[in-house]
Amino acid sequence: METRSENIYFLEYAIKRMWMAAGATEIHAVYVADAIAFAHKQGKLNQGLGVYEAIDIALEMGLLDIQSEPQVIAEGPTWATVDGNKSSGYWCLNMMADLAIEKARTQGIAIVFGGNHNDAGSFARYVYKAFEQDMMAFSSNNTVPLAAPYGGLHNKLSCPPFDAIVPAGDKSPIWASVALAEFYDADVSEAAIHKKPLKGKWLIDPESGDLSDDVTAYAKPIEGYGRVWDCSAAGQIETPRTYALNMWTEAMTAIINPIGIPSTDLPTIDDVISDDKNSSATVGGSYYLCINPAVFGSIDAVKARSDSYVAAIEDCPPRPGHSVRVPGSAGYKFLQENAQMVDVLTNHWDPFFVNIAGKYGLTEQQLRDDFAAKK
Repeated sequence: METRSENIYFLEYAIKRMWMAAGATEIHAVYVADAIAFAHKQGKLNQGLGVYEAIDIALEMGLLDIQSEPQVIAEGPTWATVDGNKSSGYWCLNMMADLAIEKARTQGIAIVFGGNHNDAGSFARYVYKAFEQDMMAFSSNNTVPLAAPYGGLHNKLSCPPFDAIVPAGDKSPIWASVALAEFYDADVSEAAIHKKPLKGKWLIDPESGDLSDDVTAYAKPIEGYGRVWDCSAAGQIETPRTYALNMWTEAMTAIINPIGIPSTDLPTIDDVISDDKNSSATVGGSYYLCINPAVFGSIDAVKARSDSYVAAIEDCPPRPGHSVRVPGSAGYKFLQENAQMVDVLTNHWDPFFVNIAGKYGLTEQQLRDDFAAKK
């Protein structure tokens, strides 16, 4: 990956300005800028600046309504359903997280379903909101079809993000942050641009069914964008375990969800960028589950057990040539450092500051000058 170093506060300012230039309210723009900046602070570069392209494309194709607001359409003491009204997932997931956290504060556990919204970027930001309140959270949404069923030839499944975090004391929290398929669009663009193979033979040739790690024959760039690319090959899910987790997540996000749409009924990336008859948002459904351990017992005891468990894992002797890692610990440490300068992928830079900014008569230099004047 080729990167450049940039001031995180400038990035956050530029993203906010861009989304407001597109017609968003300030609170909507704050949610988008905050989540994308959070990913950079964690070091999750493919969920950083380039992920803005997903909502820009949805806006261009009329799948995202930047003037609409998510709305709670049903709720009870421990649950709620939020209709995104074709807004971004950034706004919808923040609303869902806040609702679930407040309900769990007194009820102990709460789940909020969402639907009819577009991309939400990194789900790490949303579960971290619960962590900041000494609570546990799980969250995910489904996506357009990006993976084939196990043993299948064509994409039918999503590549869902899955984030879950547990309260902790002085140690890093137990923090799962994974995609429940082998690759997604950003992996294709990175491999194509830098002429490198995927990390496994996960591409399924649409005619022969042969597997490959070479994206050359399948990668389909989208003019003006650097992260979101299409791919003519389906994606292989490598193990039955990942396959089962993928389908379980579909059940949570879109099947038991009262307003959910399964990935099998969502448009493909090619449909989104080339077909003007699509009317659905790019996400079929989402959920946010929050647990407040303080309702059931001592939160201090929970933190102590978490720290003790993580310490024992870290103290395990490594195999020769290996290291023992705790999921999410590197990103958590980056967050605690709160560095002003962060890495940005170079192939995400120009699409944002030239292609997207140019549509609104903005330039990188103008944004830098305005940012400097605000300081």
